[in-house]
Amino acid sequence: MPHHNEPPEGTTRRGFASWVLMVTGLIAGYGAGALHFFRYLVPLHREGRRREMFIGTLGTFDVGTTRTVRDPRGQEIIIARVADNPDQRVADFRALSTKCPHLGCKIHWESGKDRFRCPCHEGIFDKQGKAVSGPPAAEGKNLTEYQVHVNKNTGNVYVMVTQESPYGA
Repeated sequence: MPHHNEPPEGTTRRGFASWVLMVTGLIAGYGAGALHFFRYLVPLHREGRRREMFIGTLGTFDVGTTRTVRDPRGQEIIIARVADNPDQRVADFRALSTKCPHLGCKIHWESGKDRFRCPCHEGIFDKQGKAVSGPPAAEGKNLTEYQVHVNKNTGNVYVMVTQESPYGA
């Protein structure tokens, strides 16, 4: 008659441990494979490489004017020349996303009022892109800012943009 602490007939501790390790290995292997498969189907957001994009020369930008360009990913960027300081050319420009962070409507520069305005819900942003009224201010959402670079030797103006990621993000 078998004792109650003994495994069923034909099962050993070594056999049970082998079975547990085999099942654990299969689950880990198939799980890792499934993870890679789903990451292929639905890529995670990966930031592409950054580069300078030429947008014009100092002579083509008057103070108070704006220019809208598209980056390599198709995002619109509005570049405004807000000052004319020969010693500090970068501070002369402000490059911001044209997409309102509230619902994605297109914002517009109002030069007479020195501000950006979203016509969808009357969101108002100052010339630095900081939300000052409307739903964006209530949510604490400012416009996305892009870095501007001015080559002092050539007078060329560049905005730093992200190139399209090979993963589609």
